[in-house]
Amino acid sequence: MHCLDCSGIGAQVAAIGVCAQCGAAVCPVHSEVSEQLLTCTKPVSRPVATEPPMRRLLCGTCAAAHRAHAVCCPQTAHTVRTS
Repeated sequence: MHCLDCSGIGAQVAAIGVCAQCGAAVCPVHSEVSEQLLTCTKPVSRPVATEPPMRRLLCGTCAAAHRAHAVCCPQTAHTVRTS
């Protein structure tokens, strides 16, 4: 499998993984690894983050979208609700 962004510029670079958000194949240059907290809902609708955070691989496009969202909604920027 080859990196989607590299193929857009005519190169064939092996992918190291797929974006957790959009599923595009990505190479080391066009990917970002970040952390994401999982949360669960406790009584009285209180979300609680669990440790340790999970690892998340994103393409450059989705990483930029997540950063823009974090500016708008910082309280939910790095969490995934599991229940």
